Amino acid sequence: MNLRDNLSFGFEQTFTIEDWWTEPGFTSTSDTPKKREKMLDLARELAVELNGKYFESQDIWKHIQYEVTDKSGKTQFYVTMDPGSIEVKTPPCLAKDAQKMATPLFIAADRAGVVAYRNWWYGVKAGTEGGCHVNMGGFDFESNPLLAEPELVVKYAAYIHNRPWLHHPFMGVDVGPEGNAMRMDEKPGYSEVKKAFKKYNALYSTGDKLTAEQTYDFFKDTNLISEKGSYPSLYKFKEGLFLIEDRGQESLRSAEDFFLVSELRLQIFEMLQQDKLPEELQDFPNLHTTDLTSFMLWNRFKNWAKDFKLETAKYKRFFDLQFPRLSAGENVPQFIKINDGRRPRVITEIHKRGDVVTGKSIDTTYKRLEVYFENDKQNQSLVFDIQGKGIEKISDLIIVDDISFQYIDIKYDSNEPCLNIILKDNSGIVEAGKFNIHNMMWE
Repeated sequence: MNLRDNLSFGFEQTFTIEDWWTEPGFTSTSDTPKKREKMLDLARELAVELNGKYFESQDIWKHIQYEVTDKSGKTQFYVTMDPGSIEVKTPPCLAKDAQKMATPLFIAADRAGVVAYRNWWYGVKAGTEGGCHVNMGGFDFESNPLLAEPELVVKYAAYIHNRPWLHHPFMGVDVGPEGNAMRMDEKPGYSEVKKAFKKYNALYSTGDKLTAEQTYDFFKDTNLISEKGSYPSLYKFKEGLFLIEDRGQESLRSAEDFFLVSELRLQIFEMLQQDKLPEELQDFPNLHTTDLTSFMLWNRFKNWAKDFKLETAKYKRFFDLQFPRLSAGENVPQFIKINDGRRPRVITEIHKRGDVVTGKSIDTTYKRLEVYFENDKQNQSLVFDIQGKGIEKISDLIIVDDISFQYIDIKYDSNEPCLNIILKDNSGIVEAGKFNIHNMMWE
């Protein structure tokens, strides 16, 4: 089946307000007065952009939502509430139409006063943490390529698993176990998943092909399905939907982003159509250490993208957003630089509504920072001397492309939150800086 004409992409895009911290509950509670106000504003502005109408209805939780129609009366967008944000469900579209579909959404969001990020006091515009799931399937049963070629679902799951650079740079901050977009090897039962894939390959290699229903049943006891919070999730690959839900996507910042993430997935699927069997699942012993650093991920993404027809430079924005540079404060060094790093969160409590997880309490004193400098061809002896209370690990100095970096895992003390960082060479100190982890600013 021609995937470009049949594989559909539907999004669950999230928004919040610029000064979200001033509204109690806006990012932790589904239903607040301010959230209702902004949902209505967004629905009203969307209706204007589509020359349509909006009307109130209820979502599956019996919460208020707004349905927005186009001028023909067909519902296009659903504006709903989420514990972390306002969520908008988009209509399915082809990859080539994703940017056009999303354009009125961002125009309406701007007029409604909502944004696709959380604005932090130290100058970083981070993700909403509400997620931006990408649902891939078909416009109907007859044209759904995943229903016609269910082996693509299995191939895709294995392919994504084997390439962390297609996962971590696009998702939110909830990395690791109990996250919203866990890898198969971040959840219990990974050994059973590997056995299931080997068994599937043995069956498939004999010429037997499973239907979509049979594929779902084959994997239903593995964490691809039993744990909904997975990337990708096959939880919806069953009667009624037959979708892959990619939960490893943080809120998108522009209409062009919708095209970029769709085209990326489409080209992977087109390539997988040519593969006979799913790849064997790999192990990643450095998954949450060296492999989860922005410079290693970007380097591997660039090398991987050479086999695809992608405008690679345009994807750098996702890496920069997930690993933002921290450059606020006084006495900001010229040569010493810091990126906000990612490490598995330390979860102290999980909040549920029945069986549905509605939130998690996180110990935010656990941090990872990437300290780096640009390589100086005239001075090859530059090194860091890093001191601070609560440091758990400092990596060796790693050189990738034109960057030398070390990552620091720390549980900082709010009474003594500063890192003292010295950049030196054989002749002495080149530069020194003091970074306050508590307020994420230079002093």
